Amino acid sequence: MTISFTRFWTRIAICSAFASTLLLSGCLETVPESTELPEMPKNTDYTTLATNTDPVTTTTTTTTTAVIPDAMVLKNVPFQTQNGMLPTGCELVSALMMLQYHDVNVDIDAVVANTNSVYPEKIERNVYAPHPTKAFIGSPDDPTSFGCYPPVITDMMSNLLPDSLEAVETTGTDLKELAETYLPQGLPVLVWATIDMQETYEAIGWYLLDENNQPTDEWFYWKAREHCLLLIGYNENYYFFHDPLADAAPTTYDRALVEERFASLGKMSAVVRPAQKITNTES
Repeated sequence: MTISFTRFWTRIAICSAFASTLLLSGCLETVPESTELPEMPKNTDYTTLATNTDPVTTTTTTTTTAVIPDAMVLKNVPFQTQNGMLPTGCELVSALMMLQYHDVNVDIDAVVANTNSVYPEKIERNVYAPHPTKAFIGSPDDPTSFGCYPPVITDMMSNLLPDSLEAVETTGTDLKELAETYLPQGLPVLVWATIDMQETYEAIGWYLLDENNQPTDEWFYWKAREHCLLLIGYNENYYFFHDPLADAAPTTYDRALVEERFASLGKMSAVVRPAQKITNTES
């Protein structure tokens, strides 16, 4: 990626300013050694729920999910790992899995190209950036970047979906309702939670730019360990995900813990579903 000298030095200044407080990028567990941070757990081994069936077979592109007793689990959901590809792009890689599941013939380059991404900028003495509902903050291939929230991803997917499908934000809906509504219809759900379902906290922030890219005095806090996953199944005790930070799928998390972390990020979610026909009621 080529950047101008002006942007390069601006980014250095911004990163230095961030390092003086806390720097925790979205979907990333490691940070520059120069920052002073609480110790972060290392990436754990990802295992599947034990079953009496053959093990789950996986590749970096496609997963066939084993039958899990008493579970609603979608089969043949493509799996992608962000490892070695997009260090902070969990939202984009999860969306790519969603798009490919719906037979949209796209690759990660198309997903990145259609995602609005904006680096923070230093104006006088303050750092400014859009709200994560407006843009990916930073760049998904930059390990010092942050991430984005559902509207950015639904906008991106809308550019790539055929007219027969639509991307819809479902933020505010309880995870149980999302699972029981969409998965039986064969529709996976993009879910915003945290890395390894660790506790989040307000890590670092910036002043917001308005709709005209002008500085405001409104402050935004980025929540540490933000992560986006693709929900593919559930049973009485667990939720099953394609987790882009894993190297295989599915990844299993306790239901109560997932619901707590999901709520702590603001119950953010999105789905791709058949396009809803609009009926003209005018006579």
